[in-house]
Amino acid sequence: MAPPGELLEALRKPGGTVLCLGHVHPDGDVLGTLLGLGLALSAAGASVTFAGPHPVPDVLAFLPGSDRWQVWKAAPAFFDIIVMTDCPNPDRSEGLLEGARGPRSRVLNIDHHPDNRRYGSIDWIDPSAAATGEMIFDLLVALGLPLTPAIALNLFTAVHTDTGSFRYSNTTPRTFRIAAELAAAGADPALVSDRLYQQRGRDSLVQLGTVLRRVEVSDDGQVAWLSVPRDLVPRELVESEDLVSYPRSIGGVKVAVLLREEAPGTVKASLRAKGEVAVNKIAHRFGGGGHENAAGCTLSGTLEEAAASLLQAVREALASGRS
Repeated sequence: MAPPGELLEALRKPGGTVLCLGHVHPDGDVLGTLLGLGLALSAAGASVTFAGPHPVPDVLAFLPGSDRWQVWKAAPAFFDIIVMTDCPNPDRSEGLLEGARGPRSRVLNIDHHPDNRRYGSIDWIDPSAAATGEMIFDLLVALGLPLTPAIALNLFTAVHTDTGSFRYSNTTPRTFRIAAELAAAGADPALVSDRLYQQRGRDSLVQLGTVLRRVEVSDDGQVAWLSVPRDLVPRELVESEDLVSYPRSIGGVKVAVLLREEAPGTVKASLRAKGEVAVNKIAHRFGGGGHENAAGCTLSGTLEEAAASLLQAVREALASGRS
């Protein structure tokens, strides 16, 4: 799906101020797309600000432009253009979108999640894209903006993480063609893999072992889950590891769940499936969303209460699929 003409017009000569706004706990998907697009717009003369409710995690600090990322509790001003990428639910800005959106602001909502709430002044939603990074690549090409090595590295990282290192079923031949063009433009795939997976702290394997001892599997072997209390291990480990991939890797498991206690009474959940259960529908029940095979949500209550509620919903979804 090509970028809509009104989006191209909004960004071809963006006047005034541009805010590239991230969601809570920014990952490689959102940071790579926002930084890649924002750096391109900056080079074209736009006044660009990068911000979000949470800081760039250490594991992603290698991304060019991440040093410009600001952490806000409240938006300091209105912006003429607000860009949000890979964010289906505007509530994930923790009120920053509302604070930055003035009477004349235009919100550009660019995403590939099928359940996107279409909250923008201009919505470009393409569920056929394997990664929002693919869409930003197409957008920059359509705008005629150059792919510098810094921009290419950001977009390659976004595509890499959004496709699970090119492992997820959403990966297509087009994904690899775009990745190849980004590598040709200066992105270093080895650098991305090294920073994401080969920079463990000295004690991280021991800490990872502490976490993985908590993996549980249902009696029928179809559901595996991992509950991580807030003070069990350093937050850096939880943010840098794709922890949900471990219970998902167990043979016979159809749905894997990671539950992370973010704060007393708040639990963040990640769900992964292998094609038989649409976990985004489960996440919807708790105010979240995502893709059929990868979704997330935030629950209120203790870790035990959140686990009980979410696992019950997973069991109901599995039972419905069998009926």
